[in-house]
Amino acid sequence: MAIVWRESSTVEKEVNLPAGWRFDPTDVELIQFYLTKIVAREPLPANVMKEIDAHHFYQHHPQDLVHDSMRLYDEYFLVHGDEYFHGKINNMKLVCEGDVGSWRSLGNEEEIVDMNGNVVIAFKIHYTFFYPESKGTNWTMELYRLPVPRNEEVLY
Repeated sequence: MAIVWRESSTVEKEVNLPAGWRFDPTDVELIQFYLTKIVAREPLPANVMKEIDAHHFYQHHPQDLVHDSMRLYDEYFLVHGDEYFHGKINNMKLVCEGDVGSWRSLGNEEEIVDMNGNVVIAFKIHYTFFYPESKGTNWTMELYRLPVPRNEEVLY
């Protein structure tokens, strides 16, 4: 599973990309060229995602995790240790035990289909960051997960 959190990015500077170019993949490109390779432990085409532990991610306000004060681009994180429990989505993820705020999902998972529109290749759910007093913000993230192959499903 990966969380893709989009906010002000310094990735373009770190990868030494040409002026005017920025990392802005479609959902399908993100799944096919990055997430599936990460899961298969294959090399990525470019080092454009910062890896972070889920414990660290959920202990900090989103602004503390980005380096630029200007929010011009999206930032991508691969968050290790964030779990998806067999069809049960955690609609609220507390940040610093709720003292800082929480990430809340207000919708359902969306299916991401391949370029032909035939096969579901992943699922995505949107989250918004809220302060403790339930005041919403402009900070958003998207959580992606790959489908579990039928022979690996856990039945309860």
